[in-house]
Amino acid sequence: MASSWKRLLPPELIEEILIRTPAESLNRFKSTCKQWYDLITDKRFMYNHLDRSPQRFIRIDDGQTVQIMDPVTGIHKDSPVPDVFRYPHSLLDSMVHCDGLMLCFGGYPIYDRERDVDLAVWNPVTSKIKWIEPLVCYSETDYFGIGYDNTCRHNYKILRFSGPLTFDDPEQCEIYEFKSDSWRTVDAKFDWDVDPQCKGVSVNGNMYWVTDAAPVYNQMQGFILSFDFTMETFKNLCVCPPFHETRQLACFSGDRLSLLLQDIQHGIEDVSTEIEVWVTNKLTDGVVSFTKYFNVTSPQLPLLQFHTDTARPGYSIGNHKNIMAWCEEKVKEDDDTWGACITFYQIDQGGIRKQIETGRHGYYFGDPIICSYVYVPSLIPVPD
Repeated sequence: MASSWKRLLPPELIEEILIRTPAESLNRFKSTCKQWYDLITDKRFMYNHLDRSPQRFIRIDDGQTVQIMDPVTGIHKDSPVPDVFRYPHSLLDSMVHCDGLMLCFGGYPIYDRERDVDLAVWNPVTSKIKWIEPLVCYSETDYFGIGYDNTCRHNYKILRFSGPLTFDDPEQCEIYEFKSDSWRTVDAKFDWDVDPQCKGVSVNGNMYWVTDAAPVYNQMQGFILSFDFTMETFKNLCVCPPFHETRQLACFSGDRLSLLLQDIQHGIEDVSTEIEVWVTNKLTDGVVSFTKYFNVTSPQLPLLQFHTDTARPGYSIGNHKNIMAWCEEKVKEDDDTWGACITFYQIDQGGIRKQIETGRHGYYFGDPIICSYVYVPSLIPVPD
C-alpha cells in the first residue's frame, strides 16, 4: 500500500495524511516501508504530530489493565499493564505527563527491598520503559517532576526534592538529565510546603504544584509553586483562590493552569452541590493570576476529592466551560460487599450531562491507588 501511495501522492500530502493519524496507528505504520519509517521517526514530524494530537485520559484499573479514554466519544481501550509495573516488581502510585511520556513513581515499602520507591519513564504508545536509578536513594516523601530545557525541547529532565527547601534548613534537590544519564544536585530553594493531595502538573516544559494553605488576610490561601527547568529555579508564581477542601490542578488550553475547587458536605453520606473552576492567563505573561471561569451548582455532583482508599480522579477543563472527569467511587454491592465503580463524567454549568460506567471491580483495603491522568499519546521516544 505504501508503494502505491508513493507513486500516486506527493510526499507533502502523505505527510499531511500521516500527521492526522493517531499515534498508536503510526507506531504500527513504521514497519510499512523505509520512507514511512524515516518520516514517522523524524523529530520535526514527531513534535508537529504531538502538538496537533488530541488529549486522552489514561489510568490503571485494578493494577492489571491500562485504560485509555477518548473524552469526546467516551470510548476506552484496554491493554495489559507492563509486567515490570506489577507486584512484586514495582507499583505505580503516581504519574506526571510530559509530551506523551509518563514519569511513573511508586513502590512497595517492604523490608526486602533496597528502597521504598522506584522511578521510571514510560511511553504507553511505544511500550518503552526506562528505569531511573537514584543518585543515593528515593523516599516516599519525595516529590518528582518532568520537563525540558526551553532551548532544546528534547532535552528532558527529572526533578526530585523533599520540601520545603529553605535557606535555614537546606535539603537536597536533584536534577536528572537524560543526555548524560546522571543526577546532579542543584541549589534551588523555596519556603512553602507542597500540598501532597494536589499532584503537580507539567506544562510547556515546566512543573507546577499547589502549596499547602496558610492564613493570608484571614483566609486560608496557597500559592502556585513553579520550577523552571531552563533556569533550574523555583518561583512562587501566583496566589491561589481561597482554600477549599478539594483542589485539583491541571493544564488548561495548552499554556495555562486550571484549578478545580470543591467543598464537601459531610454526613451519613458525603455530598457536594457545587464545583468552582478557576483558570490563569498565559503562563508566559509577565504577571500570572487566577480568574473564576465558571461554577457548577447541582445536586449530587461526583466527589472529586482525594480519599485514602480510592483513586484520585483525573479531570480536564474544556474551552466551552465544561468538565470531564474520570473517577473511581467506592460502592456497596447487592451482596453487601464493597466494590469500586469507575465512571466517566461530562459536566457543564447545568450539571451532569453524560455519565458512563467504564469498569467495576472488587474493593479491598490496600489495593493499588492509581489516579487517572490527562495525557497526549505521542511517538516521542523514551530517551536512552
